[in-house]
Amino acid sequence: MTQAPKISIRLLRYWIIANFWILFVSGYNFPNCSAAPVKTAPNRLVEQIDFDWNHSGKPTRFVLSSQLEDSEGAPDTLTIHTPGMKPVVLSNRDDTWGSFARFTPKLKSNNMVASKRLLFIASGHNSMARIYLILVGNGYGCCVGSLTVLTPDKNGAPHTVFHQSEHLLIDIRPLEDASGIELIAQSSMSEAWATINAESYDPYRVYILTADNPARYDLQLSKAYTIAHYCQWVGPDYNEKFGAIQIGDGPSNCRTMTREQFETYAAKHPKQFPQE
Repeated sequence: MTQAPKISIRLLRYWIIANFWILFVSGYNFPNCSAAPVKTAPNRLVEQIDFDWNHSGKPTRFVLSSQLEDSEGAPDTLTIHTPGMKPVVLSNRDDTWGSFARFTPKLKSNNMVASKRLLFIASGHNSMARIYLILVGNGYGCCVGSLTVLTPDKNGAPHTVFHQSEHLLIDIRPLEDASGIELIAQSSMSEAWATINAESYDPYRVYILTADNPARYDLQLSKAYTIAHYCQWVGPDYNEKFGAIQIGDGPSNCRTMTREQFETYAAKHPKQFPQE
């Protein structure tokens, strides 16, 4: 009999505490602890183009958005809306997508739509020729921008067939059999060895793109194009140990030299290689 009052008092104490807590919780406005949506930096619409690039008879919508000047970490995005398919969103985290203003008039005139940043090139003149979309990056600091190429796959959806974070687009040529395109680029930005006529060796790179297959680097075409349009060949890659030295007008008068060879040659021809 002496233990019964203790048990009742203990239970009563728990009951009072529990009810007080319920009343306290119900009357207090706790902050919402659910996961807050991730804030995305504001983007602005740059271009919106409707173009039937997959020959489906229905236009695909291309929406290009660019980061605002006061945004941090907001990449340029290209959203591709293909009828009947889930939208595809490409984010350019390497740099910002640039315009084709700096490219040759011939390259811009081959664009199949009136766009400054989306370059659509056909693999031939046939109305059903395959169409490739080329995007170039602005680059930053000492580095050239990115280079990306897309084309519709067998279902008509956008498919990336080439991407490099640092590649400078030089030219695009349809293949003779109209099966694809030839892409000419350089992989870096040359270092100046003098104000003019001398820079580090940066050969051209030629890629073959057929159908919706991944781009294929062609060594022999790269060598031939480099010799015809640039300088002597000393390998397929950028090589700062060698310089492309212009000793006269035209590619046939360009010589590759080591730094030591160039310094000796430049000392004999100081007016041709000013240092300021």
